[in-house]
Amino acid sequence: MTMGQDVFIVGLNITKLDASLAARNGKDIVRAAHGVYFRTGVDAEKTFNEYGLRLTNYFFKNVALTHSTAWYRTPLYGRVFVGGDYSYKKVIAPDAGDFCIIQSKIQPELTDKRLYEILNIQDGFGPKKKFEMYCATPELTLLHLMEPARKNAAKYLPPEEMKKLVRFLLDKHSSKSSLLTAIEEIALVTGKHNDFARLLKYFLLKKKMPV
Repeated sequence: MTMGQDVFIVGLNITKLDASLAARNGKDIVRAAHGVYFRTGVDAEKTFNEYGLRLTNYFFKNVALTHSTAWYRTPLYGRVFVGGDYSYKKVIAPDAGDFCIIQSKIQPELTDKRLYEILNIQDGFGPKKKFEMYCATPELTLLHLMEPARKNAAKYLPPEEMKKLVRFLLDKHSSKSSLLTAIEEIALVTGKHNDFARLLKYFLLKKKMPV
């Protein structure tokens, strides 16, 4: 095992055999999920926040960060939200806390640059082990956040963060009309017509869009 690291991932920094032997007594590492181990005694929340995106990349293929995770670009409140071809929930370190990677069925068109961008992510493994992940653009993220709230309150942004997101997009597009035109185009491509209608109601009828 590599000394000084808090996460061990089979195929990255530990072999399956070494992981099995080390986890057998639980003195050095404990199993967090299939193929993933945490060093015994670490702060599980801090560890998930640091390595949650890497674990997402390890367990999920052809997905993109969505909703609040696409805005924060880091795990928050023990959650990572992604979109993929099916719905699925991956629990991490259930004996240490409440940590999940939650995939929604979005069937993302990852090559469409209006919808997704590529992030270069660095975590505690250092710059030599950076990795890439797709992430919903701020425009698509705003549209995602118009979905009716059901479970997972952490999936959505609090009012102050929503304001920050909108301000960012207004600065990018220079005007409300340009912003809404860009998002309407995305809504047409993704079939999110109802969410766009809610966006219009939220911003135009209620006049909540900051000037």
